[in-house]
Amino acid sequence: MLLKLTSVGLVLAGMLATATALRADDAAIQKDLKVLEGGWTVKSEGGGDISYTFKGDKLEIKAPSRSYKMTVKIDPVAKPEKSIDFQIDDGPDDAKGKTSKGIYKFEDDNNTFVFCFRGEGDRPDKYEQVGFEQILSKLKRKKS
Repeated sequence: MLLKLTSVGLVLAGMLATATALRADDAAIQKDLKVLEGGWTVKSEGGGDISYTFKGDKLEIKAPSRSYKMTVKIDPVAKPEKSIDFQIDDGPDDAKGKTSKGIYKFEDDNNTFVFCFRGEGDRPDKYEQVGFEQILSKLKRKKS
């Protein structure tokens, strides 16, 4: 009987620890999504502006020649770098339905959002541009 009660106690303790960790992760996710909320911009290679607008876990990108709507999944407690996945919900036919894996960080008192992603394959482990296979972007928060 004592063994049975001890086992039940251990299971309950494990469940409580897991639930607490999940709430902490969820709080970190909500915190970073709040930092992302709103408008960001970067210059395109052609000279025009590319506009990024985050609302919750949704992202809309407007570039001079293309636009995208995405669902963003972040993991701010991932190691060694925070992770971000961009699931393309709407956009050009060659991109729709794909998910790009990346890493991200905030700089300059959260006024700069840096992310690096690959269109296919494994998640990058460094913030660096590698041809067209691994893209590095540095967005600036739009002024209100």
